[in-house]
Amino acid sequence: MATLNCLNENYTHMSNVRRVIHNTGSGNIFNPREPKAVAYTDAHSVHLKEIGLVADWIIKSYPDFQKVHQEQKKLLYRNFFLPFMILECGYHCCLNDRTDILFLPSGDFIDCSRPETFYGSHINSHLMSPEEAIRMFVPSFEIYRRNVLDPMRREKVDNYEFFTLCSLVLWDHGLEGQIDECVNMARHNRERILREILYYYRRVKQIPDPSMRLANLLVLLPALQRSVRRFQEDVEITHVFNVYSVEETFYELVSGRLSDGFFQKATQLDATPEEMKEIKKEVECVWDLNTSQVVDLYDLPPTSFLTPTSSTPSSTEM
Repeated sequence: MATLNCLNENYTHMSNVRRVIHNTGSGNIFNPREPKAVAYTDAHSVHLKEIGLVADWIIKSYPDFQKVHQEQKKLLYRNFFLPFMILECGYHCCLNDRTDILFLPSGDFIDCSRPETFYGSHINSHLMSPEEAIRMFVPSFEIYRRNVLDPMRREKVDNYEFFTLCSLVLWDHGLEGQIDECVNMARHNRERILREILYYYRRVKQIPDPSMRLANLLVLLPALQRSVRRFQEDVEITHVFNVYSVEETFYELVSGRLSDGFFQKATQLDATPEEMKEIKKEVECVWDLNTSQVVDLYDLPPTSFLTPTSSTPSSTEM
C-alpha cells in the first residue's frame, strides 16, 4: 500500500499548509476557528489558491508523474482538478455526515440550503438579476448532492477509498492528445492502485466481499463526471454573461487549458537549495509569537474541519 500511504501522509501535510495559505490574517492559525458560509467570490478565491497546491500534492505523491512530458502533465492535471474538487467535497460530507453544506479546503462552507448567501448579493452583470442567477445555478447543488455527495455518504467512503478515486481520475487514459507512453503509465498506475485498495479491503478492513465493495466505489466515477460537466457549464455561463468576476487562470483550467509554464515552476521536489529555503520559510513554517521561534507546519497535528455550531462537529483527521 505504498502509494495510498504516501497519498495519506502528503494529504495531511497539505491540510497543514492550507491552514496558512487560506488564513485571512484575522485569527491565529494554531487555534480552531468557527467556519462560515461563504459567497461565490470567496469560494472562487479558495479554489484559485488550490490549483498550485494540489499540483504539488500530486507531484510529491506519484513519482511517475514527474516522468511524464510537460504537455502530458497538463493534460492529466486539467482532467483531474475539477473532479478532485467535487470528490473532496463528498469526502468531507462523509466525515461530517451531512450533505446540506459543501466544505471548502479553507474550512469554510457553501450553505446549499441558503443559496442567496452564495449567489444573491454578488451579481455584477446587467444581463442577469440576483433572482435569475439563483434560479439558474441552484439546481447544480441538487445535481452534486444526488450524483456524488449522497452516494459517497451512503457508502461511507474512507480516506483510502477517497485516494483511490482520486488516483483513478488522475491516471485516466484515452484522453484526446494522450500519447502511448502516457497511456501505458496511466494503466500501470491504475492497476497498482486497484491492487493496493483490494489488499486494504482484504487485510486491513477485512471486508467479506472486496470485489463488491470496489464495484460500488467504481460506479461513483460516471456520476462524478456528470457533476463535473454541470460545474463547467455553470462557469461558462458566468463567464459569457459576466455574472461574476472569474480569474482567467481558473477559467482556463475549467475550460481545459493551462499555461505553458504551469509545471515548469519550481516545486518542493525540483527547487534549488536556495529556493527550498524560501519555500520552507514562506509555506511550511510559521512564527510562534509565544516562543519567538519558527515552527515547522509539518510537525503540527492536522486541524479538523469544524461544522457550524448548529450541527454536531465531526473530525476529519485520518
